[in-house]
Amino acid sequence: MAATLLYVDDNSLRSEVMTARLRLLGYHVLTANNGEEALKAFAANHVDLAVVDYYMPGMNGDLVAIEMKNQKQNVPVIIFSGVFTLSEMVIALVDGFVSTSDDPDSLLDKIAEVLKPRRTARAS
Repeated sequence: MAATLLYVDDNSLRSEVMTARLRLLGYHVLTANNGEEALKAFAANHVDLAVVDYYMPGMNGDLVAIEMKNQKQNVPVIIFSGVFTLSEMVIALVDGFVSTSDDPDSLLDKIAEVLKPRRTARAS
């Protein structure tokens, strides 16, 4: 069964490209373009992992990640952003950080890395 990802990004072009790449890799992908939409989708759906942009209108990714962890603490959250430093509180809370300036495959690698222990646990 394919893992379900929630990809949250206000940059529509980047969202389209990343969603297409993730689907080609076999993931089921839900999308949201702001924090409010993301939290609604997160609450209403089974999600195996969330990828959240940091800078978004209305609600930044750190607030979205905190609320996601309050709702479902076992669901991993990766922050994907051009910001190079995050507060210690956010770093302690999220399961990964990838800079948008990194190689484009860095996010795909981080997703696979974070999901791997979960897949292994389900298989045993």
